[in-house]
Amino acid sequence: MANPAYTSSSADKFVVRLPDGMRKAVEELAGDNHSSMNTEIIRAIEAHLAGQARQKLLLDALQAQLIAAQTPAREQPQQRQAESDYLDGLKTGTR
Repeated sequence: MANPAYTSSSADKFVVRLPDGMRKAVEELAGDNHSSMNTEIIRAIEAHLAGQARQKLLLDALQAQLIAAQTPAREQPQQRQAESDYLDGLKTGTR
C-alpha cells in the first residue's frame, strides 16, 4: 500500500457517502488499529478487490473442471494442458 511517489496532494480523491453509522464504525476501527480512517477504507477496498479476483480464479477453475468432466477422454490431455497453461499464466500475471 505504501508508495514512495504517493502523496496526499497527488492522490486521486473521491467523495463517498456513507450510510448512517458507518462513519462512526470506521472511526472506531481506525482508533483500535492506530491508523487513519482513510487507511481502513483503503484496506477494506483492497480486501474486497482481492476477494473478487480470488473468486474469479476459483470460478474459472471450477468451469475448467466441469469442461474436463464433460470432455471425452481422448480430448482431455490437450484440454488439461491448455487449462494448466492458462492457470500458470494467471499465477505469473502473463494472462
